Parts: sequence; structure tokens; C-alpha cells
Amino acid sequence: MSRPAFDAEVALDLAVNTIPFLIMAFFVAVFAVFNPWGFDPLQSTIQFAVLLSTMGTLAFVTYLAARVIETDDRTRYDTGEP
Repeated sequence: MSRPAFDAEVALDLAVNTIPFLIMAFFVAVFAVFNPWGFDPLQSTIQFAVLLSTMGTLAFVTYLAARVIETDDRTRYDTGEP
């Protein structure tokens, strides 16, 4: 039987990235619904581009880190199967 893609240990190792991701998602939602400075096309585009690109980069780096942790022989545990 094969191991799941991301087991509980890897999920716990990567859980620290959820807090900054949720903070950024909160600000994207707040600025999309309530923008205290009004809507300026240039300012709003730059604002959302910075937040969304940072969120995308964080998600990609988190996924990449999970793949590296999973493929590293030092982090594998013996399941007792051949």
C-alpha cells in the first residue's frame, strides 16, 4: 500500500504557512469589499497584484517544500512493508 501524498507530519510542518496566507487572504477580502481610500484603478491594481502574487508565491513555495520533505530519505519512516 502506498503512502498518502502528504501525511500528518508534513501537514504539521507546513501548517506555519497557513497563518500568513490567511492574513493576506483577509486583507484581499477586506480591500475588495471595503476600500477605505476609495477606488483608484492604478493603486488598486498594484495593491491586489502585490497581495495576490505574494499569496501565489507562498502557496507554491509551501507545495514545493512539501514535495521536498516527502522525497527526502531522512524524513521517511519505515512502514514495515517491503
